[in-house]
Amino acid sequence: MKLLPTLTVSITGLLALSACTPVQPGSVDYVPLVQDSALSFTRLAPGQTVFVEYRYPRSLLEENEEFDTYFNALTFNYSPSARVNGNVPDPVRPADWLKFKSAEAPRGVTISVQKVNVARAVRRTTETGDSVNVQYSDQFRVTYKVTAAADAETGVDVAIVTFTDGKNNPDVNLNLNVGK
Repeated sequence: MKLLPTLTVSITGLLALSACTPVQPGSVDYVPLVQDSALSFTRLAPGQTVFVEYRYPRSLLEENEEFDTYFNALTFNYSPSARVNGNVPDPVRPADWLKFKSAEAPRGVTISVQKVNVARAVRRTTETGDSVNVQYSDQFRVTYKVTAAADAETGVDVAIVTFTDGKNNPDVNLNLNVGK
């Protein structure tokens, strides 16, 4: 009866390996599919839900530098041990004051906002003596949950997402490609 201990070890090994299974980007909210551009298309099939993060330039959601306070509160961590590929890491903070207001989406598609952050996206870090120079751009990072119902219209379309800060109501386009 040597089969039983071998079978137990095999099952235990498979269970341990399954705990290390990588998560597909976009399948859960804590590992969204990150789009390279605000013009990128979110692709999904009818009956599918995708979590996707768009990175918008600050100017797309701001009218007159009204968000200076929030972006200026972001601080860089210049520590060499914090650097990623030689660059200072992006400082990121929740932007709970910018709320999702509405979404005009194609038939069968629902869009909700999971989180909104403000960030300073570091493009380059250089050091000269004791001085550290950081080149960055300010951006909003918005994570959406996009769901296409089983009977959703297929094809390429644009959803219009509206935010509010209590005074202004900026819109952004969300490009969608619902296909089989």
